[in-house]
Amino acid sequence: MAMSRTGHSRSMGSNAGSPTSSSAAAVGGRLMQLVGDRDVVRFSGEISRVCAEPPAVGEQPEYGDVLAWVVDAIVGVVTARLGAARPGERFILDLRFTDGGFVDVDALSASERWVLRTVSAFLAEDLAEAQRSLTAAEQFDVTMRAETLADALIWLDFVLDVDLPDPPDVTTA
Repeated sequence: MAMSRTGHSRSMGSNAGSPTSSSAAAVGGRLMQLVGDRDVVRFSGEISRVCAEPPAVGEQPEYGDVLAWVVDAIVGVVTARLGAARPGERFILDLRFTDGGFVDVDALSASERWVLRTVSAFLAEDLAEAQRSLTAAEQFDVTMRAETLADALIWLDFVLDVDLPDPPDVTTA
C-alpha cells in the first residue's frame, strides 16, 4: 500500500469513534502481539471470543470497541508517519502489489474493502461516513466480524512495518 499526500481537502485527525476503553486497547494490543508473533492458534481463539455475540457484562470489551481501537490505531500511525495534511491537501491510499501494480479494490474481500473504506473516511475527515461504517460493522454476522477484525489487525501490522518518510517539520506560530 502506498500512502501519499495530494492537493485538496483539509487537515486530518485520528478519531475512530474516540475509543478510550482501556480494556479495548488491552485486547487490541494483545491481538496485535499475537499477529506479530504469528501465533495463529491463540489469535484465532482470541478473535473468536471478541467476535462472539454480546459478552457477559464486564467480561470483555465489545467487538465494536476493539474494532474502533484498531481503526483508530491505523489512522494514528498513518498520521504520525506522514504528518497532518496541510490546508489544501488530502491523503490518498493507493493499494499496490509489491511489483508496483495497482490492486483492484473491487477484487478485495468485503472485509478488506470495509477496512479501506473506513480508514479512508477517517483520513478524509468524513466522520459521518466513518461512524456509519463502524456502526454497520457491529451488525455483521460472527464470521464477517472475525474477518473484518483480522483484516484490520493485519493492516495495522502492515502500516507499523511499512517504510514511510519521517513527517515534515511544521513551523507553528
